[in-house]
Amino acid sequence: MDYAGRRSRLRKNAPQGDILILSASNVPRNYPAELYPFHQDATFRYFTGLKEPDAALLIRDDGTEILFITPPDPDDVIWTGPVPGPEMLAARSAIRYTANYADLGRYLTENTLWVEPYDFQLKLRLSTWLKISPDQLPSRASRDLGRAIIALRSVKDSDEIAELNEAISLTKRMISNAQAALEPGRLESDILAALLAPAIAKERDQAFNPIVTTHGETLHNSGYGHKIDADDMLVIDCGAESVEGYCADITRTLPALGRFSAQKQELYDAVLKAQLAGIAQTKVPQTTQYDVHIAACRALTEALQAIGLMRGNIDDSLANGAHALFMPHGIGHMLGLDAHDMENYGDDVGYAPGTKRSTQFGLDALRLARALEPGFVLTVEPGCYFIPELIDRWTAAKHLADFINYDAVAKYRDMRGIRIEDDILITTNGSIVLGPGIAK
Repeated sequence: MDYAGRRSRLRKNAPQGDILILSASNVPRNYPAELYPFHQDATFRYFTGLKEPDAALLIRDDGTEILFITPPDPDDVIWTGPVPGPEMLAARSAIRYTANYADLGRYLTENTLWVEPYDFQLKLRLSTWLKISPDQLPSRASRDLGRAIIALRSVKDSDEIAELNEAISLTKRMISNAQAALEPGRLESDILAALLAPAIAKERDQAFNPIVTTHGETLHNSGYGHKIDADDMLVIDCGAESVEGYCADITRTLPALGRFSAQKQELYDAVLKAQLAGIAQTKVPQTTQYDVHIAACRALTEALQAIGLMRGNIDDSLANGAHALFMPHGIGHMLGLDAHDMENYGDDVGYAPGTKRSTQFGLDALRLARALEPGFVLTVEPGCYFIPELIDRWTAAKHLADFINYDAVAKYRDMRGIRIEDDILITTNGSIVLGPGIAK
């Protein structure tokens, strides 16, 4: 990875002023020395390649670079073994100068540029260094610096694509392992264990806590305690990290017995049709992710009308968001060093200047809507969900009843959920699905 080149481009494209980029910090679990597993801030890692906590990068207005490191305590070697010192870490990142992290405050001025941290511990530190209250941080943060970082990190180079492909290849092995272990009578946790085994064998982290659930209607189901019945579908949403921390994000929905019932096959085919329509839209020149979302929702609406769950004029149905009863989320998000890449920068990532996120239910969850550019990597992940509480609320209000056949929906309320997701690279002449190909 060309970390020096990335920093040089940032310095060229960012506003005038010293640029401060903070690493993540260790987070205590129950007392200061007992820590949660450390995960590095993606922007700090993007510009340095380092995974050390409690560190910082300062890029001066004249291009001088200083790496601030917390020096190892000599007594810590008893617990951790030898660790690299500041000079060795700086050499790995091609940074010439180092300083003690504890002295960082002395280097900061009113003209220092920074993006507001998402970690409250770092917010407190930054406010102390700058001698301002934490409440003043949002108004003092540099949105233009954030946009310059977004512009760089949004476009993946060949090294990054190789990392993403490797992460997806490992994720394919994870899903294959899980599928081989899937059978009625087992617990979701049994399948989770099989899923994680290939990643553990390679000492790889997960890009996020995997979803392994028979209750796919709960979009971010975090439990693994359900027993798998013969007629169940198992939603697996997972992604390994590459050696350099790039994330895969793949979802497959698997039948417990290796085949769907006729009713569930209809629904699965509807989601697959929606996903293929969304992927096809990513190949259209100058398309937007909003267009991808609508293409997938149109295909899903057409399929659900054929099943008898929806009805009416499709354009009017889409405009009113009737499909959100079945798919209350957006079609996807950016992917890179985080699974939801750069979402700590807010809607500057997914929405072009001058555009705002919709307030319509379902469409308000579209994280990425902007024009797609070569080098963007994003997910396309439609779903179809039967959420009893949402069905009851819409049914009682007869909400958008011109487009939804509530009598038919009532017969499907126990179908739970289906989702299919792949990772897509936008190219100069279309798009490609990354990875070795994962059956769906």
